[in-house]
Amino acid sequence: MSAAPAVNQIRGIAALVIAGAVLSLTDSLAKLLTGTYPVGEILFFRSLFVFIPVFFMVSRSGGIGSLRINNWKGQLSRGVCVLFTTFGFVMAIRVMPLADVIAIFFVSPIFATAMAPFLLGEKVGWRRWTAVVVGFSGVLFMIKPGSNPLVWIAVFALAAAFTNSLRDIITRRLSTTETNNSIMFCSTAFVLLGGLVTLPFDWKTPDLYGIGLLALTGTLQGVGQYFLVIAFRFGEVGVLAPFRYFNLVWAVIYGFLF
Repeated sequence: MSAAPAVNQIRGIAALVIAGAVLSLTDSLAKLLTGTYPVGEILFFRSLFVFIPVFFMVSRSGGIGSLRINNWKGQLSRGVCVLFTTFGFVMAIRVMPLADVIAIFFVSPIFATAMAPFLLGEKVGWRRWTAVVVGFSGVLFMIKPGSNPLVWIAVFALAAAFTNSLRDIITRRLSTTETNNSIMFCSTAFVLLGGLVTLPFDWKTPDLYGIGLLALTGTLQGVGQYFLVIAFRFGEVGVLAPFRYFNLVWAVIYGFLF
């Protein structure tokens, strides 16, 4: 893919920072929910409520026609990545401290930067590589994850980080043929169906407070995902990757609030 103009890169960075603020909040809310509800149920209800902002955006921008799919393979691939990313992340934060999971998850920009030249043809210079490596080192220094050896659950976080970087790569590719609405709709449907499959095996009827939290988490997730799609429509993966470390700021803020 050809290099994006500087103004588009700035728009992409701004959208990514906003997405990080919103999605980091949903991570904190999901951590609260994991103490009460099964992971599959959280995924199901959160995805169900994601459709609220999705349908709102569909009604405001192109109607049902904006859901047209031109690249089925790409949409399905992104849906699978989103499902595995969400499942792995929520599974990890259910058992591990959120800070530890976030620290592991921050290898995602390194994966994305490493794959961008091969899958997207983007040029990644030494400055971007340096920014990513220094950023990750800073995260480890500031968060100081637990010193316990990695247990099997940490594999979920690492796998989620990898599929998250693949999702970013695929989103960048889809931005040339697909609308924001179709990308969000398809990926949300994947997570919804994935959560639905688990309900007969693990279910707890949510109370009014739980429904409220699930609704809030899902709605915010939809808003955050929308800005995430916009970010990778405008910005190159290699440029945006280091700015994922800005999520550390939001993690610290929400850590004080929750």
